[in-house]
Amino acid sequence: MSQPVIRLRGVAVNNLRRINLDLPHRRLIAICGVSGSGKTSLALDTLYAEGQRRYIESFSAYTRQFLEHLDKPEAELIDGIPPAIAVTHSNPCRSNRATVGTSTEINDYLSLLFARIGQVICPTCDRPVQRDTPESAAADLAQLPADSRLMLGFDLDVPRDEPIGAWLADLVEQGYIRALVGDRTESLTPDLASQLLPGARLTIILDRLTAGSTAPERLRESLETAFTAGDGSCIVFVDDQSGSIQIDGRTWQRRSFSSSLRCETCGRDFPDPEPQLFDFNRPLGACPECEGFGNIVATDMDRVVPDKHKSIREGAIAPWNTSAYVHELAELLAIAADYDIPVDVPFSELTEHQLKIIHEGVPERNFGGLGGFFRWLERRKYKMHLRVFLSRWRSYYPCSSCHGARLRPEALAVHVAGKNFADLSRLEIRAALTFLSQAELPAWQQPIARPLLADVRTRLAFLIDVGVGYITLNRALRTLSGGEAQRVALTATLGSSLVDMLYVLDEPSVGLHPADIEPLASAVERLRDRGNTIVIVEHEEALLRRADEVVEIGPGAGDNGGRVVFHGTPTAMQEFPESRTGDWLAGRRRLGGNTRRPTDHGWIKVAGARGNNLQNLTASFPLGVLCLVTGVSGAGKSTLVQQTLYPALARPLHKEKDNGKTATKSTAKPPLPFDDLFGSGQLEDVILVDQSPIGRSPRSNPLTTIKAFDLVREIFAEQSDARARGFTASSFSFNVAGGRCEACEGDGYIAIDMQFMADVYMRCPECNGRRYRREILEVKYRGLDIAEILAMTAREAFTFFRGHRKLQAKLKFLMDVGLDYLRLGQPATTLSGGESQRLKLATYLSAKRHGRTLFILDEPTTGLHFSDIVQLVDCFEALLEVGHSLIVVEHNLQLMKAADYIIDIGPGAAADGGRIVATGTPEEVAACPESITGQYLAREFARDQALLEEVNI
Repeated sequence: MSQPVIRLRGVAVNNLRRINLDLPHRRLIAICGVSGSGKTSLALDTLYAEGQRRYIESFSAYTRQFLEHLDKPEAELIDGIPPAIAVTHSNPCRSNRATVGTSTEINDYLSLLFARIGQVICPTCDRPVQRDTPESAAADLAQLPADSRLMLGFDLDVPRDEPIGAWLADLVEQGYIRALVGDRTESLTPDLASQLLPGARLTIILDRLTAGSTAPERLRESLETAFTAGDGSCIVFVDDQSGSIQIDGRTWQRRSFSSSLRCETCGRDFPDPEPQLFDFNRPLGACPECEGFGNIVATDMDRVVPDKHKSIREGAIAPWNTSAYVHELAELLAIAADYDIPVDVPFSELTEHQLKIIHEGVPERNFGGLGGFFRWLERRKYKMHLRVFLSRWRSYYPCSSCHGARLRPEALAVHVAGKNFADLSRLEIRAALTFLSQAELPAWQQPIARPLLADVRTRLAFLIDVGVGYITLNRALRTLSGGEAQRVALTATLGSSLVDMLYVLDEPSVGLHPADIEPLASAVERLRDRGNTIVIVEHEEALLRRADEVVEIGPGAGDNGGRVVFHGTPTAMQEFPESRTGDWLAGRRRLGGNTRRPTDHGWIKVAGARGNNLQNLTASFPLGVLCLVTGVSGAGKSTLVQQTLYPALARPLHKEKDNGKTATKSTAKPPLPFDDLFGSGQLEDVILVDQSPIGRSPRSNPLTTIKAFDLVREIFAEQSDARARGFTASSFSFNVAGGRCEACEGDGYIAIDMQFMADVYMRCPECNGRRYRREILEVKYRGLDIAEILAMTAREAFTFFRGHRKLQAKLKFLMDVGLDYLRLGQPATTLSGGESQRLKLATYLSAKRHGRTLFILDEPTTGLHFSDIVQLVDCFEALLEVGHSLIVVEHNLQLMKAADYIIDIGPGAAADGGRIVATGTPEEVAACPESITGQYLAREFARDQALLEEVNI
């Protein structure tokens, strides 16, 4: 019987040219090609979309409304496709609520484990709290010494809304004859009513027994009666000389039994453990003070007074430097002399009393102080601009109630094998696996815990296999590096036991050091060996070599791509002359040379960096060269460069007021702790080019981002047809009324509310998806309307707009960074992280910045083919030639070889990293035996030398 295959015929999704492919099941298939060639169109937009669509269509109509809606791919035939799961990294998590434990579902299994077998330990008296039954109470009392006298009873509340005498008479009718009043037992007679107060608690004595001589049946029956009459609680007084209670002249010990979880020592009640109690994303489990975030937001005086060397008059209090609130500063200056507050000395020299006045204000002088000012803002934070303004002066602090555990005290009181949920979540993943594997559980717990622990161990082991065993389960996803986040995302999907599935992985090696690729490749191969079909979009050489089959799409990007250049084994690809990827795998093309720029253009030095896992590190970065910061994932590269160096440089260069378009959210935060910064005066600007989206609106596109759309609209406005109709440049904008189609408001599509079903998006019937009014589209430039211009690629537009040098210059920057295949009107929200980063770089290049600028880039080779990296290096060369500097966080070996200077952080990850292992040229780092990066560089250089010798022979 022949092996089943996925049959693709006539696939024409996006730029695919009606390709035909047969992809065998249960194989690891890599799809490669230059950027924009059509890899994602084949893998995600065709294979995943069709596999998921067919799976969803098998559900009921009611169920389908809650699931992802996917359009049917354009193809003549798609056959033999299994249910599909995709793992992408296009939407990084920014929520503080998402942790490693929640995203991998480990927390779900642990919540169930704690709810099933957890033991409540009272946090007040540190004693176990258990639920009692008449049987367990009888067994406990059977352990007492023989002839011990017992009084068994239950508590009742004296009624407030009925005569006490009638209530006592009713108790007598039920058979009760005695009660404990004060330190004596009294008969339940009408005379007793005068001694009782409404609402007081009265202990009814149900029976008197003697341990050892009372029949077990009588003891159990009395306990059952007491539990029933006492609403689940029972009181037993034991005649004991060491007791603390005096009754009828004798000393007794009071013991409590309860069918609920109540501590008999302190009387504290606990809820029944259930899974939701251990979920900090639910009201039942979240800490009431921080609402499950683990931290609270409060005013940060380091932000309010960023420069304590300034005086009050010089503007030390930053919020009052704005024109809207300068009157607050005027009020302070007006009362300063009356309250002995110096306004011309550094803020740091003010006394505690003076600071108290500034904070608390002087109500009788109508001055509310900083406290009153921020309370006023808080009451008005429903206004967006005030909410944004208020957030500038706040920081996160650990919750004083849960101390970062996120859970309420009742949840933290539940223990398994001596640890509560937060204790287990704080462990490193490898330590958590060891603990759960070695935990000694009572015999009755083992059958319940066994299947739950098996699933937890599987996921923990997978995380360790892919090299992130050093992170903790409570680590927020937004704090992970790119490589760490990618591997955690893989675990969430691949850690299950599904078989006969189609897994589509979009560049799983993104953010990974070459040393981290091996465990990832092994994990993916195990998933294949379980009986699944794996399709990966990939550029990493090691993963391409491990694939069973390789499909290369190309040969170029955009309209020059979309064809199957090669389909076969990696070995056969190296021998195929038309394969660009094969050229690089075979070594016929290599990047890197022996020419290194000298590091004599100045240095920037950060001393004493100790944020996150940095070990009091001091790093020096050369200017005027291509400087790479390398190291294994989690070593501390992003902590050093993006969270310490960049914000430290941005502050003196006035980047705190950045509008967010040219930097990440980290610009609003102060740098992580460090001692000193040297050399910042050599720079005139610093720019962080990260992989965050260009914009959240689909109206943003490459043409608007590089500020070239205005030029296009001006060209159309100059046409005679436009002038005759009175059209201006704004008439050709789809963002404002006038020229846009009002039916869809310039979106090109209309969303239809399907009530209980998913919204349906249909092409606008008025403009047919072209965004503009018919009259606007009648205006042509060289035979094309503006909608057709937006459908052009950057390279096509560059040729089309010949003679318009200013516009061509801006389009040239898109081509220089390898984005010549992008459609000018493609929504920015559909761009990958690497494309967004290169589009930002093109924007900065087109701005023609003067002076020495430091560009900081985060893994710019993301999503790039070997050939694309050559083009990126050429772009870097152009920046360096005009005097700018580059610091790049990178793992790509080809770019490492092209670097002028390398700083290798490590040697390992987390606590094993945070130190500088090696610095210098690539050759110098390759000669360092302690450097993991150096070991891989040494292999690359040896391979290059062997290939060179082979060619010479």
